[in-house]
Amino acid sequence: MQQDKNQPAQRVVPDNGLQLRAAVLKYLSYWKWFLVSIVFFVFLGFLYLKTRVNIYENSVSVLLKDENTASEETLLLQDLGMKAGKNNIENEIAIFKSPDLASRVIISLELYTTYTKDGTWGVADMEMYGNAPLYVRWEDIDPETIPAPVTFIFTPDGQGFRAHGMYQGQPFEAQIKKLPVYLKLSMGRFYVSRGSNPDPEFSRTPYEFSASIINPASMARTLASALLVTPSSKQSSVLTLSIQSQNRQKGLDYLKQLIHFYNEDATNDKNMVAHNTAVFIDERIKEISVELGMVEKKVEDFRQAKQVTDIAVEAQLFLGQTGENEQKRVEVETQLNLIRFVEDFIRRESNSNKLIPNLGVSDAGLVTVINSYNQLLLQKERLESSSSESNPALIQMKGQVARMRQNIQASLTNVRRASEIALQELNRQNTVTNARIQNIPAVERQYKDILRQQEVKNNLFVFLLQKREETALTQAAVAPKAKIVSKPYTSDQPVSPNRPVILMVFFLIGSVLPVGSIFIRDLFHTRIEGINDLEQLQDIDVIGDIPVLRPIKGSALIVKENDDSPVVELFRTLRNNLLFMLNEPRKKVIMVTSTIPSEGKTLISINLARSLSLMEKSVLLIGGDIRNPKLSHDLGIERVVHGFSSLLAGMDKDYKSLIKEMYPNLHILQSGAVPPNPNELFSRLTLEQLFVRLRREYDYIVIDSAPVGVVSDSFMLNRISDLTLYIMREKLTQKDTVHFLNSIKRDGRLKNLAVVLNGSSLDGKYGNYKYGYKYSYRYGYSQHYGYKTVKQKV
Repeated sequence: MQQDKNQPAQRVVPDNGLQLRAAVLKYLSYWKWFLVSIVFFVFLGFLYLKTRVNIYENSVSVLLKDENTASEETLLLQDLGMKAGKNNIENEIAIFKSPDLASRVIISLELYTTYTKDGTWGVADMEMYGNAPLYVRWEDIDPETIPAPVTFIFTPDGQGFRAHGMYQGQPFEAQIKKLPVYLKLSMGRFYVSRGSNPDPEFSRTPYEFSASIINPASMARTLASALLVTPSSKQSSVLTLSIQSQNRQKGLDYLKQLIHFYNEDATNDKNMVAHNTAVFIDERIKEISVELGMVEKKVEDFRQAKQVTDIAVEAQLFLGQTGENEQKRVEVETQLNLIRFVEDFIRRESNSNKLIPNLGVSDAGLVTVINSYNQLLLQKERLESSSSESNPALIQMKGQVARMRQNIQASLTNVRRASEIALQELNRQNTVTNARIQNIPAVERQYKDILRQQEVKNNLFVFLLQKREETALTQAAVAPKAKIVSKPYTSDQPVSPNRPVILMVFFLIGSVLPVGSIFIRDLFHTRIEGINDLEQLQDIDVIGDIPVLRPIKGSALIVKENDDSPVVELFRTLRNNLLFMLNEPRKKVIMVTSTIPSEGKTLISINLARSLSLMEKSVLLIGGDIRNPKLSHDLGIERVVHGFSSLLAGMDKDYKSLIKEMYPNLHILQSGAVPPNPNELFSRLTLEQLFVRLRREYDYIVIDSAPVGVVSDSFMLNRISDLTLYIMREKLTQKDTVHFLNSIKRDGRLKNLAVVLNGSSLDGKYGNYKYGYKYSYRYGYSQHYGYKTVKQKV
């Protein structure tokens, strides 16, 4: 807000752009908080990263060979009639993630024993894999039966070590003077020796480290769930195996050994199938050999005993003749059935005018007669449709149809009889042929059965011999099921913790925390912080902004003659704004009030009255707060008993005798004694009568009244005032006062309201009143004016 002393006061109007700018400037004013917070939290981020263990990603890609191309014994099973499907990727993934497979890898690599170098100053513990100073093994126990975890802490002690730790809540301790050594402890016997590749740093500066032994099953479940197996695509049998580990080499060794055991299990499964197949084939060959020998001996004995020759040609001839006769018999029976069907059709009266069906009758003459009859019948129907029943041609045609129908019936009878005779002849021939076939010795059929058994046994024997050789070759050369496509590799940078992300999170926390702190502080800070907090005033002008003042000589009088200090200029601006509002000569009574005590209404009243008197105007300053008189105290003068209250009470009649001149043109009427009934005094007619006389004698009258938030005296004085100057103090007045003041304005309980913000700090922070003018030099508020303010630029 820029305010020229010759211009009227401007109402504070909310502006979204200004509010945003003010909010930004508000937070920027606390840039030191942000800087300290960001630096502090980024430093915490670095410390946090120091306490985190680096996790690396280890990966390997493998190709799973298809069963149909990688396994010869599978083809053998198919040849034997057994089913053998392709690889199921989901099943293979489940095998890779099997805890049992992971447990075998852990036991083979002895991963169930973890060596750790303890970190110092909060630094994360570092796992030692392959470079531990010592090697520890639990003797005389299967790793899978380890009952409970045990941890050894090895502390260098001269040329040896001191080993101590806890096992199931019980402490243990042992002294190691020479390596290797067997430690006999309460939980069992342990073998301790020097590591195969000890850390070179340990030889220079021995340090404390630990060795933890746990059951492989518990670690296997953890590693199996941590292993990530993903196919490269839906149609591909390439799998990518990845696992995260603190030690890169440990992760790579785990993946290599996992694939090794996977292939070993697959090879064992294949060899098991091949072995079982070979055993099955050998057993069957032995059985088939015995059965084949028995069948061949039976053939030999049968031919010698029955003197059987080759009768296959003769039997074939009889069988061929029988087939031809049977075919002819079927044809004759078919024709006979068709003829009977036609006869039955003609005999029915309902079919007398219907066409006779020709259903494959083989007799050509009969077919010709039936076709002629059908054509004649069609002609008769056309003639009937176009002529009457008495038409001679129609009568003649009906006779022809009837005669031809009788001829067809006779022909059908003849053809049927001929077919029956032919059928009887064919049956006779079949009887003769069958009799001849029956004369063939029954031994021929037995002989064929024996030969068939011999052929089956011989073919099966040859097949099994061939498959036995193929199975032997399959067992000799079994390829790994999982082929490594790309060598196992590990990430160059740790995947966890993600340093950029973590530092960014701590940076954001350091950035957001001050914002949140300031917001929460403002949320719970219910007092006015600056002029922007007065934006919600409705039709009430803010006409002044007075900075923080500190009394040093016991006097609240700051405005002096011929003083051009910034504070005095602020009061001049307030005075000019006030005069603009009092734009009529009859308006001269100014009531100064506030919400609660200590908001500076007395200070403003004194200096405003003094500023008005410097215009060579006669000014009267009245102590209107008769409950709590402060005027004499703030001016540093002696307090009097007779004053404003005694005039209202009628105890004193001559008001002029009670008014004292403090400066030229500035007179003071003190409050006087504190009455028991202030509110009743202000309600008397004496108040109006007194101010009628005072208005004649003075150009301006300033009343230092009581706070309206405590007592209602000021509302009683409202009827004689022309303008109410409402004082709010920064960091003291509650923000709810704005709504209280709006309600006062809305209800018209105080006339011509205007607001002055007291105690503001002019350091450019959010909510403070800024002035557009600058002086040609810097002002330091000196102490000889009676009040001292914070030294600042204006």
